[in-house]
Amino acid sequence: MADTGWPLMPKTIVAIGEALWDVFPDQRRAGGAPCNGACHAARLGDRGVIITRVGDDAAGEELVAFLRGRGVVTDYVQRDDTRPTGTVSVTIEDSEPRYAITEDVAWDRIAAEDDARALMLAADAICVGSLAQRRKPSRAAIRQLLSEARGQALVVFDLNLRPPFIDADVIDAAFRVADVVKMSEPEVARTSTRLEKPSLIPWLLESVGVQAVCVTRGKGGASITTQRGTVSAPGVEIDTSTGDAVGAGDAFTAAMAHRLVRNATPEETLDAANRYAALVATKKGAVPVLSFDELDAIGL
Repeated sequence: MADTGWPLMPKTIVAIGEALWDVFPDQRRAGGAPCNGACHAARLGDRGVIITRVGDDAAGEELVAFLRGRGVVTDYVQRDDTRPTGTVSVTIEDSEPRYAITEDVAWDRIAAEDDARALMLAADAICVGSLAQRRKPSRAAIRQLLSEARGQALVVFDLNLRPPFIDADVIDAAFRVADVVKMSEPEVARTSTRLEKPSLIPWLLESVGVQAVCVTRGKGGASITTQRGTVSAPGVEIDTSTGDAVGAGDAFTAAMAHRLVRNATPEETLDAANRYAALVATKKGAVPVLSFDELDAIGL
């Protein structure tokens, strides 16, 4: 079978970028795409690791404790004594999350420390987004880490456009070190315009050297395009009345990486990622507690 070694042998899945607190009107939850992704990787049975930076404050201590409680390796979480742990104000409108992201916080100052650089050689997959690269310190560190990872691990770039933190140069540079690119359908259109590439996906595959491009369409499912063509999968019918869409995209990315590092086919990868993201969307929050029975019920 294509997924030899799954699920018995865990893989090392590294997430690089922001770890923060999502502040809702009635509560606070751990968040940030890399934070969520590392938690989901661990829940799927992999060695989920995060490289991030938090403040040397109570919020940072609580965030690290949360990550440890979810099985994430926190050895590479850096501490900053001059910037606070990040926060995001979250509101839900028409079942979709809206974000107001605090600026100049600890995760804007991630460094390419020696242990993080060594980790690049031990990783099976490395997942990174665009938001964590909004400021020069983290951007430079992430670029250095990814340059060392290229050819050593599967590099997954999960584009997460969060106005006003959208920079065409940052996106272009990230594309050029990625093996796999994941975008939502609206992000494809916006990025095509930003980069002046009307045929964005063919350009990524043929000119940039990306191996696969995944496009998500929410309830409409997702597709993966490679040099061999495009494979599509429909969305999973779910009841979201008791849940929300916060973190569903991060769950999809983690499940996608979980399958790709095991050489799963595009069809197998989409099936697993769609089902896992749908399960997460039936719960409140980005990284809900999921039982083994729930994972077994969807074949994960």
